[in-house]
Amino acid sequence: MKKILFVLVTAMSMNAMALEITTSVKITQANQADTAYKQLIFDAQPDAGIFVASGGKELRPQLAKTFEVVRHVNRTNATDMELAIAILEYK
Repeated sequence: MKKILFVLVTAMSMNAMALEITTSVKITQANQADTAYKQLIFDAQPDAGIFVASGGKELRPQLAKTFEVVRHVNRTNATDMELAIAILEYK
């Protein structure tokens, strides 16, 4: 009986540690994804400035990709101009 109890307690402790490790990995991955998203926005700011200044006539490939990502992440139907202005204002 003591051996069974020891094995049970050990297994429960290992499950708790696995849960803790899994939670921290998910948090770290979420933070990395958030950082990558912010960097994408910052990298697109110069192109967004050109887009706004040209009245929407000059859409560079990086900005077009950023629009796709922003629309997907934020589930928005904002126009390209609205997104470009929001990207310019992002801090």
